[in-house]
Amino acid sequence: MPDIVGIICEYNPFHKGHKYQIDCIKNQMPDASVVAIMSGNVVQRGEFAMLDKRARAKIALDMGVDLVLEMPYPYSGSCAEIFANAGVDIANNIGCTHLCFGIEELNAEEINKIAERINSADFEAEIKKAIEDKSVSYIVAKEIALSAINCSMPKSSNDMLAVEYMRAIKNKGYDIECLPIKRIGARYTDLNECEIMSAGAIRKAFYEEGKLNSIPNEIVELYNKEIANGIVLNQNEFFDFIHRQVVLLDAQTLEESFDCAYGMGHYVKEVAKKSKGGNDFVNKLTSKRYTTARLKRLIMYSIFGVKAVEKSIDFAVLLATNKKGKAIVSSAKKNGFVIVTKHSDAKKLDPVSKKTLDLDFFVDELFNTLLKNKQKTELAYKKKPIIE
Repeated sequence: MPDIVGIICEYNPFHKGHKYQIDCIKNQMPDASVVAIMSGNVVQRGEFAMLDKRARAKIALDMGVDLVLEMPYPYSGSCAEIFANAGVDIANNIGCTHLCFGIEELNAEEINKIAERINSADFEAEIKKAIEDKSVSYIVAKEIALSAINCSMPKSSNDMLAVEYMRAIKNKGYDIECLPIKRIGARYTDLNECEIMSAGAIRKAFYEEGKLNSIPNEIVELYNKEIANGIVLNQNEFFDFIHRQVVLLDAQTLEESFDCAYGMGHYVKEVAKKSKGGNDFVNKLTSKRYTTARLKRLIMYSIFGVKAVEKSIDFAVLLATNKKGKAIVSSAKKNGFVIVTKHSDAKKLDPVSKKTLDLDFFVDELFNTLLKNKQKTELAYKKKPIIE
């Protein structure tokens, strides 16, 4: 059976660094199929994506991916551990032989060592002790626990995700080989302009100056077409929306949402009350104890009523495919994995998965109202996958 290489991604937006990753896969494994397991319209930072998920899926196909499957919300908008577990589950269920991901400051051996230490009984004992101190965040508790067993927490988000991918594969006993690729260009947190910029820097330049930087030449025209059609998030309107929602929510509703540490909801509520609008709210949404991404994820959980997230997922949504991708979909379906291609496929899902799919459709409907060119909300669940 031919090799299938999975990439767990967001493509928010697709840039030259992503093209470099796909080119590396093609050079190392020219006969392999490439599958993108991509976030839907909510990304891990706890925000809506810059561009509609189907537009991003079309771009991925044009850049050499054979199949694009959606990781639905709330998995796409959760912490690294849940995000990685969901992506790895989908990769395994569609028959991926390899998982390719970027690494930044650490090498593969160092990342593997950290993954093994976090999985150890020693770490479990130390994290329990660290969490007892309610004045520290979970991230800090994790750092304390790792330090106690002579290990260090990765500083880069990409390296942390790499650790979680390796952990998930080990914990679940999946026969998937890791294919780490060293990132080139700007660091994940670098907002400077250069040839290969970070996604954050690209979004910042686009929203603040209308510039489209570090995009592969082959797809600049496609990006411009989607932007001209208004299939791009109105970020200011989105920030205003989440600010209004938090003002309307009571603090207890925030506190009862998934992954809310004690007092976190009250903190978010107080920030919203003191803010003059959406941008002011987002700019003030910083804390020594909680990452900004975690606070944003809490807001999204609260808006969509998410009180729990399973660590495993047993379906995926088809966004785009070519002929090679069709063969992968057909094989996965024969093996019992549900790949949703039309709304009626929901009948094949168990009640928990059906609820997740319905939530994802609701997310899409809301996302459509916040685009520059607002789409009809009732069409969200009727949209068909792109087939080439």
